[in-house]
Amino acid sequence: MGEFNYIHSMLDDIKETPYDPSMALIRQLVTEYIIFPLGSELVKSRFPEHVRSFLFYGPPGTGKTLVVRSAVAETNSIFFDMSPINIDGKYSGKKEEEKMVASVMVTAKEYQPSIIYIDECEKVFPAKKKGKKKGKKKKASDPSNPSRIKKSMGKWRTKFLDDKTRITIIGCTSEPEEGSKKEFKKFFDKTIYFPFPDYTTRRLMWKSFIEKFKGKLRQDFPLSTLAHISAGYSAGSIKKTCEKVLTEYRIKHQDHRPLTLPEFIGPLSLCANTMDDQYDEFKKFTDYITGDGSRRDKLEAAAAGDGDGDGGPKKKKKKK
Repeated sequence: MGEFNYIHSMLDDIKETPYDPSMALIRQLVTEYIIFPLGSELVKSRFPEHVRSFLFYGPPGTGKTLVVRSAVAETNSIFFDMSPINIDGKYSGKKEEEKMVASVMVTAKEYQPSIIYIDECEKVFPAKKKGKKKGKKKKASDPSNPSRIKKSMGKWRTKFLDDKTRITIIGCTSEPEEGSKKEFKKFFDKTIYFPFPDYTTRRLMWKSFIEKFKGKLRQDFPLSTLAHISAGYSAGSIKKTCEKVLTEYRIKHQDHRPLTLPEFIGPLSLCANTMDDQYDEFKKFTDYITGDGSRRDKLEAAAAGDGDGDGGPKKKKKKK
């Protein structure tokens, strides 16, 4: 659900941070890079890029897992869940994690198309924390340590998945700052940012969810105002709000007492919101993982060098 943000696409500037992708753009990327190659052997064989793994990141409730389920349904793929919560305590023997990953990969290739899903992948690729903390550190072979499959997954991904294999690894995370940026960039070929919905998408979501829960909107209902004040809230928060407001009792009496804006503000305020500091963390991660940050720094350095009048940065004179 969502529309293209044509205004932002026209305002994008290579010298500035790109605007957040719209839900329609995300849907297009998933269709072109995941659904088409998995669903058709012909498309996979002619696909120009060899993409084996994707990282979906963004605030909770923005539809990352939902998109994975949709891709599985559309391509009729076999689904393998390698999330930390699912592999906890399994294959607990010495080097048993190698057997677990191998069995998944071999089975996935035998019954392809297949999708290997890793939720909370920041636990599989954890960042090294600065400073020493009290408490015992988990061993790499500990069955309760999610990062024990990291080396095996990397090895099998590199050697086993070729350009003809219809297997895609998808990792999801709501806390990318907790994971290792270098490991993310090394393991995942492509990344897709799932931001909170923009204005046009929020307006469409409010209308669709209210009608889904049997609510009736009058012509004078301030839907645009509701879309404006819900900036920073995810699609899950909007759906949850509509579900709380449109109870069975409220639906029965909406003909005599129409829906009003204040009814939605209260339940919405109780939902999780993406704060400015969290949004900045996602922007920093995007700049690093896509290389946009270093690219903009080079452009600024080049522009500063051109302004010196010599056509480039001044060189320091050697001391005699």
